[in-house]
Formats: sequence, C-alpha cells, structure tokens
Amino acid sequence: MINTDTATEIAQGGAFLIKGTNPQSISTHEDYTEEQKMLRQSVLDFIDKKIEPLQKTFDSLEGTKIAPQLLEEMAELGFLGVGVPEEYGGFAANFKTQLAFCEVAFSCYAFGLTAGVQTSLGVAPLLLYGNKEQRAQYLPKIVTAEIKSCYCLTEPSAGSDANSGKSKAVLNEAGTHYILNGQKMWITSAGHADLFFVFAKIDDDPNLSCLIVEKSYGGISLGAEEDKMGIKGSSTRMVFFENVPVPIENLLGERNKGFKIAVNVLNTGRIKLATSVTNNAKKAFKLGINYANEREQFGKAISSFGAIQHKIGEMAANIYAMEAIFCRTASHIDEVRDKLVADGLEILDTKFKSIAEFSIECAIAKVHNSEAESFVIDEALQMHGGMGYSSESVISVHYRNARINRIYEGTNEINRMLIVDMLFRKVMKGKLDLMAPLMRITSEMKNDALLLPKTDGSFFADANRSLQHLKKATLLVAGTAAQKLMTQLKEEQEILIHLANCLIQLYAFESALLRTEKHQDKNLEVRQELTTLLMYKTAAKIAQEAQEALYAFTEGEEAEQLLQAVQTLTHLPPYNLKNARRKVAQYFIEENQYKL
Repeated sequence: MINTDTATEIAQGGAFLIKGTNPQSISTHEDYTEEQKMLRQSVLDFIDKKIEPLQKTFDSLEGTKIAPQLLEEMAELGFLGVGVPEEYGGFAANFKTQLAFCEVAFSCYAFGLTAGVQTSLGVAPLLLYGNKEQRAQYLPKIVTAEIKSCYCLTEPSAGSDANSGKSKAVLNEAGTHYILNGQKMWITSAGHADLFFVFAKIDDDPNLSCLIVEKSYGGISLGAEEDKMGIKGSSTRMVFFENVPVPIENLLGERNKGFKIAVNVLNTGRIKLATSVTNNAKKAFKLGINYANEREQFGKAISSFGAIQHKIGEMAANIYAMEAIFCRTASHIDEVRDKLVADGLEILDTKFKSIAEFSIECAIAKVHNSEAESFVIDEALQMHGGMGYSSESVISVHYRNARINRIYEGTNEINRMLIVDMLFRKVMKGKLDLMAPLMRITSEMKNDALLLPKTDGSFFADANRSLQHLKKATLLVAGTAAQKLMTQLKEEQEILIHLANCLIQLYAFESALLRTEKHQDKNLEVRQELTTLLMYKTAAKIAQEAQEALYAFTEGEEAEQLLQAVQTLTHLPPYNLKNARRKVAQYFIEENQYKL
C-alpha cells in the first residue's frame, strides 16, 4: 500500500507519487497575505493604466518600440526587484510572493514577455550562479532597468538539444578575454537588450559554458524583428556574435557547466510561465462568460444553454487546478528553502537548491498549465462564435499569444520526457524508493487485494481513496516499464509521454483536492464539484494512458493481468457529471468571471 500518512514533513520533489500530503502544509490562492494582495493590486493598477489601453499596439511590432520605456516605468515602481535581495536594490520575497506577482505582471499581452525576461531569465542566472562581484555589478542596474537583459540559448541547429550548439568562445593568448563567435535565434527582448547571457563552448570543451556579455563590448549585431503569429509586441530577434571580447571574469558559474545552468534557470522559468498563463486563462474565461451572458439566441442568454454550461464547467475546473498546482509547488519550494536557511546555508544558495529539488513539479506545472490555458482560451473563443474569429476581438489576441507557451521553456514534449527521466534519476540515486511500494502493489495483485477498504462515504474520504488507487495504477505501470525496459526506456519516447501524462494529471487532481480539503469553509459545494470533475478526468486519463503504455511493452497473460489491475484501480462509481458542470457553471455565470 502507498504511504498515505499526511503528517506534516518536509516535502520532497517527485514524492507525491508515493506519499500523502497534509492539506494544511500547502499554500493556496486563498492564502495570499494582505501584503501579497497589495502587491498584486499595485501591479494590476499599473497594467490597467499603462498596458490595457495599448492592447492593439502590443498586437503589432509597434509594441517592441514602446516596451523598453514601460519597463523602466515598472522599475520606478519597484516591480522589477521582487525576490532580489535588498543589497542589490530589490526586496526580499519568498517564492509564493514572487509567483503572486508573476501571475498578474506577466499576463499583460506581449508586454508580459518583456517583463518576464527582465525579472526571471534576466535575473535568475545571476542569483543562482553569479559570484558577489557579478551580482553587485549587474543586478542593481537590472532592477532599475538601466540595463535590460536577455537569455541566449537557442541556435538554428540547437533547440531542445541545447548542448549541440555551435557558438564558441576561445581564450585569447593573453588569457584575459574569451573571443566569442556564433549566432542565437528566437531571443526574447534582444532588440533592446544591453546584457546577454550567452551559452557557448569554450575552446574544445564538450559542454556549454555561460558568459555574461555586454552589448558595449562590440561585435554584436541583430537580425530583423520576427513577425510572429502572436506576442507580436515582444521583441524577438536573431543575435550574431563576431569576435566579441568577453572578460574572463564574466564567466558565469563553472566552465563546462553551462548546460546545468540552463536547465536550472529554466526550472524557474517553467513555474513562472505556469503561473502567468493561469491569469491569461482567467482573463479568457471572463471574456467568454461576459459574452455568453450578454449574447441572446432563441430569446435567452446563451449562458443558459447546456452546451455552453458544459464548457464553463470544464474551463473552471482547469483553472481551479492551474491555481492549485503553482501555489502548491511554490509552497513546497519555500518550505525546503526555509529548512536550508535554518540549516545554515547561504540565502542565495538556497534559491537554487530549493527550486532544483522540485524540477519535476516545475515541468509538470509548465505542461499542464500551458495546455489548460490553451483549452480555456479555445473554448472561450468558441463561445464567441464568429465574433471570436475576428481579429478585432480581444479573445483572438489571447488565442494567438497563447500558442507559444507550449513551446517556450522547453517544448511540452521535451518536458514530458524530462518529468519521467528526472523521476527515475531520483530513484537511481536512492532519493526516492519506488520499488518497495511497487512490490507491495504486485503482491496485492496476486492476492486480489488492490483496493483499499471502503470509507465512511464522506466526500473527502472517498476522494482520497480514489487518489490512492490512481497513484497505485500510475506506479504499477511506471515501475513495470522501468523493470522491463531498463536503460531502453529513455529511447521509448511514446511510453515516456504516456507515463508523464499520468503523472501530470495525478498531480493536478491531488493539488486541487488538497486545496478543497484545506478550504472547506469557502463555497464547499462548488469546490467539491470542481474537484470531482478533475477526479473523473484523471481516472479516465490514467486508464487510457496506462493502457496504451502497457500495450507497448507487455503481451499475453502479463498484459491481461496488468490491464485488469489498471481497470480495477481507475474505476469510479457512477456520478452525474452533467449536473456537476451545471452547478459549477451557474456559480460562475452569476459571478460573471472566475472568482472563487
């Protein structure tokens, strides 16, 4: 039996598959402090005043011309220093506060990308890997937007396989500078950047290193602004480096360890993207509901139709899970960070270690939330009918802007494979024990004892029982795949994707359930119905993905036994999901927005 003990203990990355979590130990959207609410409101006031009136401008290349000035105005209000230590001009904030800020600050059309790069990818490399001199030299000016930064990883021949990049830096004869040559593409904010974090191989090194490159060094040229499908007002250019002299003291972190830097910086970017797209989904949800409440057909508002209410119910459930995922992950990161600080680790070192601990959850959050955002926006556009397809509609802007989020910060396909790979790496290093619970489940299969005892029939008891069954099903398939395929598993990308889909949906459902259980005093009926919708979706998803995975590496009697076990564990009792969606829809129709 999987450990269902929910006693408070320090969270561990990836352990959600085999351990329970105490609802009181996590933080949720409802737990924002007054200070966090004030920060969010200040950002929203800025966006309403400065960005919203320019929505059409940011849906064109004209937005790239005004973004730098608006970034400086954000800096004047102190918004670019959230989470940066005070000694560098920022203000200390835990990770939950940083994400509370990101959710609203990075979801303002194409300008959100400009703000996001400056405060995330433009800061994280220095915070996580910079030495004291590098931090002191650059962070204060990044916080004030005197220096605008960008992150240069992707190359024409090196996308997901970043380490195959051809950019090269050669140490000069005097040993004082690296001479950098190469090119990068799809570089956000390149058009106005003064500082470039550039990944390149030094001399004949097999792996990347990261260099801090100032535009003032010379030898840097830019391609034209890319005319993209969406996020048009966000500067995206190719960057060319020709014999750029980079002082040796501008090597970031250790030589030959650039890929590690890139991966861990992307962990930060992934969870922040997962956060910002949540607010995008809520904006689209509001546009859809507003239109449905106003639009009349056959003598009544279309929001009264069952087909529309079905959409509203599913959209709301997705958003509820999106919020739960990023808040839960942030609270785990803060919990580990606090423990590391208490153990005497340097504050800035704890940032890297705490985020790296939850790299699996960061990747899960990125994949789930970017795809949930796309679903919500697509449904909101559909609710608009032909009006939604007009380029004059705001929902069409969200639709085009959202598509990039499944590509940024590592494609969702790459992230899916990383999720499983990182999980099994932890197992191989002895940080997670999946074999003991797998052996217990295998024994239960033989003894026809897979199902946990019946509960008292209460909602939370039944939901947690189902959660444990779904964890068993996922662990059974993942563990069996690892045992049978061993080192070959990493080459079986389709199976990895099936396993990742189980883990992603499982984490989403559990996060929502924990949230509902923690806040039983707030709109409990609506929350229970949202959680139920997610539970049935999770059971169906795991049943399908597990079946396809098993078909790929088992056969005969073994396949039949495993499939029967999965079907037993993913079976849920009959429930009127139509009525659940209608209850949820009625609540939000009356609110005329996502407000819970």
